[in-house]
Amino acid sequence: MQTRRTDHVRLRWATAADQPAIVDICKTSITTTYGAFMDPERMRPWVEGREVEDYVARMWSQMTVAEGAEGLDDEQVLGVVAIDGRVVDLLWIRADLRGQGIGSALMDQAESLLAEDHDVAELECFAPNDASIAFYEARGYAAVRTYHEVASGVDKVVMTKHLRSLSAAGGQG
Repeated sequence: MQTRRTDHVRLRWATAADQPAIVDICKTSITTTYGAFMDPERMRPWVEGREVEDYVARMWSQMTVAEGAEGLDDEQVLGVVAIDGRVVDLLWIRADLRGQGIGSALMDQAESLLAEDHDVAELECFAPNDASIAFYEARGYAAVRTYHEVASGVDKVVMTKHLRSLSAAGGQG
């Protein structure tokens, strides 16, 4: 992927140097988003332990970051999306910048990459996270099953989207 500019952000592959910024966005987002429906003790390994750092260290090469451009926190990491196989493994946007199209730009990129090798994209999100579910549904994802995740103590929704139209259109959705 070449660096791609979309409105007020640039999208590019993550680098090893981005790891601290990605970890910060993830840990802050876990607290602000999941805190509304998850027991703080269940979040503790993610926000106080090494789980997020270990995950980012393992996955950064499969991540796309959005960085500021044209005055929007120039060259700072604003959001991140990770893909693993056919799965959108995570999407996090800095909490103070949600609703500005950064998540949509990152998802467009992730879906274009996935459509190169897969007909279907998959993701999971927590069932009580209504805003995320609505965001994914608006992008064409549909819930295919729900299960209880023991580690978090919260139900998760598995969602899929058919990408055939994306790959047929050359990655444009």
